[in-house]
Amino acid sequence: MPLDVLLVVVLFFAVFLTVTIAVLKYLTQTRYEKFILKNSTALKQLDEINGHYEFYPFVSFDQEHTYDNENFFDDISCRDYLIYQLQFIRKKAFDQIEKMNINDRRYSDYLAETEEKLQWGQFGSSATRLNHKKLLKVERKLVDTRKQHPSVKFCLEVKLHCSTINGRVYAEKSEKFFEKDVIELSRRLNNKRGNFFNDRGIWDAICRVERGKVSNKMRFSIYQRDGYRCRRCGASGRFSQLEVDHIIPIAKGGKSTYNNLQTLCHRCNVEKGDSLENY
Repeated sequence: MPLDVLLVVVLFFAVFLTVTIAVLKYLTQTRYEKFILKNSTALKQLDEINGHYEFYPFVSFDQEHTYDNENFFDDISCRDYLIYQLQFIRKKAFDQIEKMNINDRRYSDYLAETEEKLQWGQFGSSATRLNHKKLLKVERKLVDTRKQHPSVKFCLEVKLHCSTINGRVYAEKSEKFFEKDVIELSRRLNNKRGNFFNDRGIWDAICRVERGKVSNKMRFSIYQRDGYRCRRCGASGRFSQLEVDHIIPIAKGGKSTYNNLQTLCHRCNVEKGDSLENY
């Protein structure tokens, strides 16, 4: 027999043998699983225990934002962004923290009960033709797939992206925060007088994020609305150094909204300072 024909025959039988072994393993595994699903005392006990425990679902509080201005992306940290967002989500976040703590306590009881009550290797009918060691291995695997695995720890991730003005993302950063972080930042957020925060770190973080809401896209939209002219002196053209100004400054509680933004040249913006002039 030619060598190349012999190689083909050997390869064929090798593939045939591999497929045959895989099929036999699958059929054997299926046979064991069917027997256990029908006869396992431990599975029946687990189903009963599962019926006594209800856990709260995991609710994601992950935060994500994209900046089209590289300076803002570099200046604003993930912690800054979380501080800003906690002004709006912390009530729901604390509710989720409490639910995760309840889950944690219940899950400890659940694991203790399954450890105490599950009777391994006991079956409702004879298994004389099956390997007992393999039965136990498959039984534990099936029990593990039916056990409840609830979320028990609060965690949120902040992801910040940097993109071109056309939306192509080319950089990102992220950070995870946990229950202790949210509690500590919320405590600092509560230290305020009216609308102003006494904690300088908190106030600076909020100001950075508020300022960063003026994207390049938004900036050019303001310029277009104002006819590419300074609303105070009327300067226009390539040498006018146009800037977007907050009518009510961020330091005085102003927001980065279209009706609180105006086009000023650099000189007029400096002269305006932190006054509330609307031109």
